[in-house]
Amino acid sequence: MKNIRTLFIALMACMVTFAFTSCQKDGMYNPKKKISKIYTSTDGNDRILQETWIWDGKVLSGIMLNDGDVMIAFNYDKKQLTSLTYGDEQIIYSYDGKLIDKITYMDGNEEIASYTFKHDGKFISGVDAVIDNNYMKSSRLLDVAFRSIDPTIAQTQVAQFEAAKAEAKGLYKYSDVYEYDHKNLVTLKRHDNNNNDFTYTFTYSDNLNPFYHLLAPEGLGDDVTGYGLSKNAVASYHYEDTYINTRVIDMEVTFPKLDGKYPVEETRTEKTTHTVGNLTNIYTSVTTYYYEYE
Repeated sequence: MKNIRTLFIALMACMVTFAFTSCQKDGMYNPKKKISKIYTSTDGNDRILQETWIWDGKVLSGIMLNDGDVMIAFNYDKKQLTSLTYGDEQIIYSYDGKLIDKITYMDGNEEIASYTFKHDGKFISGVDAVIDNNYMKSSRLLDVAFRSIDPTIAQTQVAQFEAAKAEAKGLYKYSDVYEYDHKNLVTLKRHDNNNNDFTYTFTYSDNLNPFYHLLAPEGLGDDVTGYGLSKNAVASYHYEDTYINTRVIDMEVTFPKLDGKYPVEETRTEKTTHTVGNLTNIYTSVTTYYYEYE
C-alpha cells in the first residue's frame, strides 16, 4: 500500500468534476445526452474503446473500464451520489444541504485522502486537499473518480506532480482557488505545502459539455478532459510553472463532428514546451475522443 500514486491523485479533486446551480443538488447528474461509450485514438492510430457507461433509467449506475473489465459502481441516496466503489476501495461524498462538502478516499478502513470544498454562493470557490503519501497506491477507482474537472491532465505533468507530492513526505497538501466567467471555470490557481504555485487557464467553445454536473469520472486518457464545473466544452487550455524547470503546456480543441451542440468527435492537440537551462524541447500529441450516446 505504500506505492505513490500517479499524477491523477495530485490533481484529484482539482474538482472531481463538479458543476453547481442553485436549483440542482450537487451529486445529481441527469444529462440531456447520455453517454454510452467513449473511444480514443492517439496520433492517428486506430480508435480504442475506453469506457462503457451503464444507466438505470436516468441514473448512471456504473462505468466499465475496457482495460481489464473493471467495473466502478455508483451508489445513491434518492438519486444523489453517495459513493463510488471498487473492491475494498470507496470514494465517499458528503454534502451540506445541496452543496458538496467533502470527498474522502477510503481503502478498507484506512482514510487515504480528503478534499474539503469551499463555496461562493452556488459555485465552488476552492478546495483544500490532504493526501497521505505513505498509503496512497495505484487505484483503478481513483483513476476514474479523480480525472475530472481539470481539462488536461497531461502525461508530461506526471513527473512534476509526483516530485511535488514526494517532496512533501508523509502528507501532501494543496489549496485550489477557482475563478469563473458565468458558468465556466476560467482559472485554477494552486498552492501546495512545498510552497509551489501552479496556474491553469481555460477558454470555451459554444458547444455543450456532456459531463456538466457530473460528480465523478469521464475518461481514461492521460490527457482526458473532465470539466464538470463548466457548462460549455473547453476550446483551449494553458498551463505553466517554474517548478524545477520551466514548463508550458497548451492545448487546442476542435470538434469535427457534433450531435446538435454536443461533441461526437473531439480532437485535442497538445504542445508541451520544456526548458532546462538553454535547452528547450517541444513535444506534440494529438488525441481524438469519440462519444456515443444512448
